[in-house]
Amino acid sequence: MVKAARGYLGTPYVWGGTSPGGFDCSGLIQYVYGKAGIQLPRVTYEQINVGHSVQPNKLRPGDLVFFDTDRKRTGPDHVGIYMGGGKFIHAPRPGSAVKISSLADSYYMDRWMAGRRIPGVAADASSGGGYAEEVAPRLDAHELAETYGMSYAFFKSQPSLMKLLNGAVAGQWTPEKFSAEVKNSSWWKKNSDTVRQAQLLSKTDPATYKATMEGARVSARQMAVEMGAILSQKKTDELARNMVHLGWQQAQVQNFLGQYVKFSKDHTLGGVAGQAAKAIKAEAYNLGVSVTEQSILNNAQYLVRGLTTMEKIQGSMREQAAGLYPAFGEQIMAGASMNELAQPYVQVLAEELQIPHTDVNVFTPKIKAAINRVDAKGQPAPMGLSEFTDMVRNDPSWRKTSAAADKTLNIGRQVLSDMGLGF
Repeated sequence: MVKAARGYLGTPYVWGGTSPGGFDCSGLIQYVYGKAGIQLPRVTYEQINVGHSVQPNKLRPGDLVFFDTDRKRTGPDHVGIYMGGGKFIHAPRPGSAVKISSLADSYYMDRWMAGRRIPGVAADASSGGGYAEEVAPRLDAHELAETYGMSYAFFKSQPSLMKLLNGAVAGQWTPEKFSAEVKNSSWWKKNSDTVRQAQLLSKTDPATYKATMEGARVSARQMAVEMGAILSQKKTDELARNMVHLGWQQAQVQNFLGQYVKFSKDHTLGGVAGQAAKAIKAEAYNLGVSVTEQSILNNAQYLVRGLTTMEKIQGSMREQAAGLYPAFGEQIMAGASMNELAQPYVQVLAEELQIPHTDVNVFTPKIKAAINRVDAKGQPAPMGLSEFTDMVRNDPSWRKTSAAADKTLNIGRQVLSDMGLGF
């Protein structure tokens, strides 16, 4: 059978060809076998159903070897005749001719599907391929590693898998057997699929792995800026590795970055953390609550990490404000701003002391004392505006204002008038 096939070496490939004028892969097989009186189906996916299965290390000259070369479709789409010595004869593709190729070629190793022994074919020396009991050549560790879709370098990096590979070399395991053994290994059980793929890529395709890691570093830096995190190169590398090896998603990345939200040299926060800090400061001011920089930083970190939300932070400050200003607690919890509630007091104090309204707020001691006054029983009893005005006018600062001077002058005029000395 092999000798007959050799006679057509160099015959051009023709799609659908079934004669010496031109063959496609299955056409060559059908023609050669037909000449020997063995009728085979016309197409590859039917020819693979003839005869019985043969493992790669049990192939004999005259057996058929099938491959899946079109990854877009499942199933065999290429066939050749095994010659012995790890070689096979076939019609490869348009633009080529009938030729001899090696099963050890990584292209065919990766696309191997099956070997089939056709009834009525006897392999012997006269077949042109070697002896009747010739089997495929033994593959070494490097060749077997490629057959399994991995690199020898990867196996060397994983002692438990290297031990398996040595066993595979000794027993010339099929890819199916090797896969089963790998899935039963400690390496497979203790690592997730993402980790396994990253480790495999790092040794099998170092260039792609390097590019993937660099892409992850770029993404890590961008997200750090967006979140307001300040990362060292070491932490950037750590985050990138976790993204590639552990398959970290957005929530996990943010949780990592939140730990490194810090004040910059000019004592500000950037990105999402900076926006959160501004919102926290604004809300604290409106509610009349004092917040420390450490508190702002902590809340910004928790927000970035996804451990809290701005609504929760604001709710907590509102509860704090209700406790600080018990007379207005219900209004505050209903959504009122303490600064808004204190505006009548702000207006009185600013006008009486003739100072800018912007310099007066709920934090001003006199205003805080007025709205937090308690009665004899310790119950909240804020000052009325009239009482508050009198208190302000008793302040030495008021006496220095033009209003105080005018009032003093008016009193003087009234006294003189009452004495009949008006002018």
